Amino acid sequence: MNTTTLYEISYSAEEYMKEDKHSKSLQNYKDFIDELVEIRPGVLSRWVLTNGWPKTEENIKVNEFIGSLSEEQKQILAQIIQQSRDGGIHDVLVFLNDEINLNGMKLMKNDIEIVKFRITLYSHFGA
Repeated sequence: MNTTTLYEISYSAEEYMKEDKHSKSLQNYKDFIDELVEIRPGVLSRWVLTNGWPKTEENIKVNEFIGSLSEEQKQILAQIIQQSRDGGIHDVLVFLNDEINLNGMKLMKNDIEIVKFRITLYSHFGA
């Protein structure tokens, strides 16, 4: 083998490692989004629609209030609560986006940077 061939082989291995790292970075990004979508439904909305808050002294008034609502009113309240949760997730993503793109923050998983966020990321949460 001549030097050029060795260089080409080394270069190809480097490129492969770069592609592999980018692929893992992209997969980390996809996993991050999937995990956020998975946790999107909040427990508070579910509590409104089912048996109310846990039966404790401090939740008595909340449960009395929920118990006084019609099913339609419970649906509306659960929707408002879910929208509030979605708004919180959106606000955190906007903050992370700004920190990553403006202030050099990096998100890492298994020593691999998660690819930079894009504005389209926020559409997953309807905000």
